[in-house]
Amino acid sequence: MKAKLLGLIELGRQKEAEVFVPRVDDSAPAAPGRWTAKDTVAHLFAWRQVAAGELDSVRTGSPAPGVADDDDIQNAEFYARTHDEPARSILESAARSWDALAAAVNACSEEQLQAPRPKHPELKVWQVVPENAIDHMADHLGYWYAERGDAVSEEKAAMWRYDVETAAFTEDRRRGVEEYVLSRFYAGKGRLEEASNRLERALALRPDLREWAKQDPELGPVRSQPGVAKLIG
Repeated sequence: MKAKLLGLIELGRQKEAEVFVPRVDDSAPAAPGRWTAKDTVAHLFAWRQVAAGELDSVRTGSPAPGVADDDDIQNAEFYARTHDEPARSILESAARSWDALAAAVNACSEEQLQAPRPKHPELKVWQVVPENAIDHMADHLGYWYAERGDAVSEEKAAMWRYDVETAAFTEDRRRGVEEYVLSRFYAGKGRLEEASNRLERALALRPDLREWAKQDPELGPVRSQPGVAKLIG
């Protein structure tokens, strides 16, 4: 598991360096309230710091990093803390956060990586790594391209996550989640046939997602598709 997680960290770092890092500067946002590349990188590194802290807390027995239960509140706090920092400082902090996350993984034993996640004991602590190295990165790549009307790149970002995650984790439970995530993506784009096909694959791999699919607002358009009601039950 450790080698796999370190590989995911490197892939996430490369993607950030490819897309966001060259665009980080001290320019104002294109519109009031819109995030710049600097704000995005700051947001991503702040959550990577939290992830590294969670790993360290499991290894050392120290308290987990304190974050708000409401992500919107925590995100606003991170934004307020970093928005006025110069670009150079943000880039240095981002680089350190990747190093810290890799160091936290390296310092853990395989047994510690399988320990319950602080505040989320139904999950294992190793899951903070793909969540922050890959999934969170893909989310913000999607937001970035969507804001700029680049639908092709937005879809590529969604597929990047899918390809990386399913290559790293081949078991049905993980693959089912990634199919479900793609179903939600295509539903949001009005591509309902693709969304339905992905949902069918997801539920074949993860039948336990059926109850969530019945109420998931992101899948509302798909539930009206022929055959989907029967599929969901």
